[in-house]
Amino acid sequence: MVGQKSSRVQLFPAEKLIILSVSFFSCILLGDYLLRGNREVFLVPVSLAIILIFFYLPQTRQKYRGNPVWLFFFSALTLPGYAYLYKLAGALVQFLRRPWQDELLVRLDVAVFGFSPNLALSGFQPAWLTELMMFSYLAYLPLVAWLAYMLFRIRGQAGLQSYAFTLGLAYLACFLFFILVPASSPRFYFEGITPEGGFLFRRLMNLVETSAQYRGGSFPSAHCAAGTVMLYFSIKAGKKVAPVVIPLIILFFISTVYGQYHYAVDVLAGIVVGLAAIPISKMILRDGVPGSGLN
Repeated sequence: MVGQKSSRVQLFPAEKLIILSVSFFSCILLGDYLLRGNREVFLVPVSLAIILIFFYLPQTRQKYRGNPVWLFFFSALTLPGYAYLYKLAGALVQFLRRPWQDELLVRLDVAVFGFSPNLALSGFQPAWLTELMMFSYLAYLPLVAWLAYMLFRIRGQAGLQSYAFTLGLAYLACFLFFILVPASSPRFYFEGITPEGGFLFRRLMNLVETSAQYRGGSFPSAHCAAGTVMLYFSIKAGKKVAPVVIPLIILFFISTVYGQYHYAVDVLAGIVVGLAAIPISKMILRDGVPGSGLN
């Protein structure tokens, strides 16, 4: 009984990953501020608060272990944690002071496909297709949370935490590449190719573009890396989940290029990162998810 009690109050692997990653990026940000005056240094105290919250999560979960809804909430906080990590990585895109690598990515697109998919799609942007693409792009974030909840219901805490940790590995790899290979994305590199048609979802994406995205988070596509992980876990979740996730994620992959958020090679690289994260996560968690009560 003593061993079981101690295991229940452990940090989950995904929570440890958040703490380590936020600490690492925040230290770099603080150093960049001291050396070059990085204006995003205000994120450092936010990072400290987030780290403290995650340290206290196991004790909080203990209080709500009899309430499935609250237990899920306090077990899935890594998901918004990754959103904050994305913001933190954005503050460091120019840390290495490297020039934008968009020209290289455009050349890679032409080398792989024989043409630029971004420029090719810019010639076909009917309003109905733009609306569909923007809907699938916006559906991504709710889908991340919904899949987490369904895994929690179907496969328990172990299923949720395996999913959260694998997502975290994929995200972290992409965020590191944002710093190593800074690229502004097609909508900044090319001129006049962003789809302007559409209705409600196009307007909503305009808000997302101005308030939640930043210049530099292009290669590899973190969204597509996560989408690949989601495809895998939706299949594991079963026939009630996969038919919802799979078509939306496939549309989402297309929308990242259609909406000029990513180059096609960003998508391919993101898929490779997602595929790599799955076996690496399995290897790290081969003895089960600590604290989940399941192996």
